[in-house]
Amino acid sequence: MKQRILLIDTSAVLHTVKFSLIKQKISPREKSTFIIFGFLSKLQFLINKTRPNVIVFATDSKKSRRKKIYPSYKENRSQNSKTKEQITLDKLAFPQFEQVIDDVLPGLGFNNIFKANGLEADDIIAKICKEHSNSEIIIVSRDGDLYQLLTPSVCMLYPKNNQYYTYRMFIKEYKIKPKAWGRVKCVAGCLSDSVGGVSGVGIVRAIQYLKGELPKNYKTYQNIINKEGKKIIKRNKRLVILPFKGTPSFRIRQDNVSKNKIINIAEEYGFASILADLDSWAKSFGAY
Repeated sequence: MKQRILLIDTSAVLHTVKFSLIKQKISPREKSTFIIFGFLSKLQFLINKTRPNVIVFATDSKKSRRKKIYPSYKENRSQNSKTKEQITLDKLAFPQFEQVIDDVLPGLGFNNIFKANGLEADDIIAKICKEHSNSEIIIVSRDGDLYQLLTPSVCMLYPKNNQYYTYRMFIKEYKIKPKAWGRVKCVAGCLSDSVGGVSGVGIVRAIQYLKGELPKNYKTYQNIINKEGKKIIKRNKRLVILPFKGTPSFRIRQDNVSKNKIINIAEEYGFASILADLDSWAKSFGAY
């Protein structure tokens, strides 16, 4: 039986919880721990849904090696593009993000919380997928860049709607194999990361080009094969192909979650509902 790895894009889950805060009617006191509790509740749900043997949390570095290659990388995510409401929400949320990663998860006894200087969660996820190709892997993320990692034994689970996205579903949607997705992004660019592609070329045209179905007399075809197009594709290859060159390996260790650790975290953050249902939480988290 294959080992099953639950590979969590920690930031993706935290942001999912953050956006749910907008719709919640909670007291000012609850706001200071709402995201922490929401994350733990989501984690319990994900574990119960997927029944993994191993749980890995991948986190982003604050620094970015990609920005050195392409200064505009993720420029659309800067504070200047956010509304006042979003900035206020971030001020409430980001300290809790750090508490989850630096205090709560280690405090519970989860040992596979990985970060690499200058790299992203995507790189960590990709590296683990490549080095554990004999395992069954469930990636918790909504990041389309990760489609290139899909295989018959690697799927994605979207944190917002809890729906799976599989290798077969990708092929049905795009009519190419997932391993070609990185090359598509090299040509078309990546809007969500502010990575520019070849002029006039989107996902559809890039796929047509890679499949040899884009007529050579089309302007978009000429844009791809000319000197400037080749330059853009070469640059984007360093940005969008996962994992980023030089991503290190990560040694997966056994967790040591215990009931006492769950109690300590629940008491520290005032999570009475966890204490009231301790056996359920302990079972979900594999406590002993």
